[in-house]
Amino acid sequence: MKKNPGDNIQQLGNLIERYKKILKPPQASVEKVAIDVIKEQFGITLQPNQISYTVASKILAIKAPSLIRSELMRQSGEIKAELRNRLGEHNSPTTLI
Repeated sequence: MKKNPGDNIQQLGNLIERYKKILKPPQASVEKVAIDVIKEQFGITLQPNQISYTVASKILAIKAPSLIRSELMRQSGEIKAELRNRLGEHNSPTTLI
């Protein structure tokens, strides 16, 4: 008798973990999380058009006024750390500009 694949939860969990490592979040998802992190950590609300993320190079660009941008650059370590916590080590931006 053939075993039902849905019965083995460990196998399903392994499959999900494997895809979490392989798949990368889309650009818009990273941008949305970055906007949320900046708002929660610093109380600065950015619009979606003020942030852009390049998936291939893992660069998060902030296109806000210079005063806001310079303040966020000073805190870039905290921002990157929180993005790593939320998105995972391999999926988070490595550079803020």
